[in-house]
Amino acid sequence: MMDHNYTVTIIICILSMLSLAIDVGKNTILNKSDIKWFRISFILAATGAACEYLGVLFDKTGCAPQKIHWFVTYIEFSISPFLGVVLARSCGMKRTIKPMCIFMAVNVILQTISLGNGKIFSIDETSHFMRGNEYWLYVFFCGASFTYIVFVFILIGIRTKLRNSFTLFLIASIMITGQVANIIDGSINSGYLSICVTAVLLYIFIQNMFRHIMMETINIEKDISNHDSLTKVLSRISYDNKIKDLDKKIREDPVCVRFAICECDLNNLKIVNDTFGHDKGDQYIINCCKSICDIFKHSPVYRIGGDEFVAILQSDDYDNLDKIKQDFNDFAVAEMKAEGTLFEKRSFAAGFAVYDNNRDSCFNDVMKRADVEMYHNKQMLKNL
Repeated sequence: MMDHNYTVTIIICILSMLSLAIDVGKNTILNKSDIKWFRISFILAATGAACEYLGVLFDKTGCAPQKIHWFVTYIEFSISPFLGVVLARSCGMKRTIKPMCIFMAVNVILQTISLGNGKIFSIDETSHFMRGNEYWLYVFFCGASFTYIVFVFILIGIRTKLRNSFTLFLIASIMITGQVANIIDGSINSGYLSICVTAVLLYIFIQNMFRHIMMETINIEKDISNHDSLTKVLSRISYDNKIKDLDKKIREDPVCVRFAICECDLNNLKIVNDTFGHDKGDQYIINCCKSICDIFKHSPVYRIGGDEFVAILQSDDYDNLDKIKQDFNDFAVAEMKAEGTLFEKRSFAAGFAVYDNNRDSCFNDVMKRADVEMYHNKQMLKNL
């Protein structure tokens, strides 16, 4: 008499695998190759589960001819060792897949030979399954397959920097528990149940892993795009985004907006490049940028061009604007009069402007005044 709970469980497993095999390519971040291998995994798991169930059904009821029972068991025993390998390939393992597939093909050859001599398994005249003297060969190949997938789990854990090692451990434990129980006692039909559950959880895990890697990559690229590669201050992209943000605040509530601008333009960069070389020119830019950042300790500094920087004054820098302007002027004059080559000096002109809600309708209005003041400051420094 068949166990109805087992029947329902296997039906659910088969339907789940077929459903995933159909849906695996939809709304996924996996590449086409991984999708294909997951689809193969689900189809093999569904086929193996169906064969296992039919084998149990035939064994308990004797309702099928001996040859059909033999064929169904042969398919199940041939598929089982391949499942761990196919799941490993679905997880991104590539280098060792071919030798593992060749190794598992040996099992298929042995199963085929066993059809004639019954050394691994046999089906008697009453259509009942019997383990042969060499049944351990099948167990060996299954063990090798599941050892391999556990090894892949470990590699995935290392790849994800052990952030999800406990989840991987639980997934591996599900497969190992189901397989070991089935091997110890053939009446415990937990083999394909554990495989199907593992396949589903692994599919979810791999998707989440790739999604996490993708988000990390996006955040890194976003951080790179928001910062200037040479000076490490904020980039032109970040500057443009800040302008949009300030313009939006000005439109929504112009009275509550408070900010000032300092536009800086490096002096003598072309001469430094032509005289000392572009490597020295880059170092000159870095040195000047550091001095600008030292003055604006509480405000973001943006590199908006080759020799142009903008600081948007906020908080303490905004409240101490007069002192900062004086510090800037004193520093610029001291550098112009200091001894040494142009490369050793840090010379830049600066123009300041404060947002005034009575006269400024956008960021650019403030920037225009800062640009005019910077131009006058540059002329003054040249006269020195």
